[in-house]
Amino acid sequence: MMMTLLLSACGGDKQDIHQLLDARDQAVSSRNISSYSALLYHDYNHNGQTTSDLLARVEALFFQFDEMEMSSSDRTIYFIDDSHAQCEQTYILRVKADDEWRAIGQRERLDLTKSADGWRISGGL
Repeated sequence: MMMTLLLSACGGDKQDIHQLLDARDQAVSSRNISSYSALLYHDYNHNGQTTSDLLARVEALFFQFDEMEMSSSDRTIYFIDDSHAQCEQTYILRVKADDEWRAIGQRERLDLTKSADGWRISGGL
């Protein structure tokens, strides 16, 4: 019984994380900084970059291109404890500038933290 509860909780958390990362793809594709900001943990910090540093960098990226499309796949989610996880995934970012599309593909590892508002990205960007 306890194992079933643990697995179902884990399954719900995995689904929530997939939804979070899908929402990130959508926020980038629509170049919506408010939606992107809502996906970040309130105390985001990665290699000394805070939430405001990250948002300034992402907003500059949004303005640099005429259009953007982001998609991610091949996700592996690791749970560290009840409120911390990591996700490795591959993403493809297509950007359009000067009527020409370019694609960048990369593997990334994101840190995730569960707060009262649900799972949020807390590092790795």
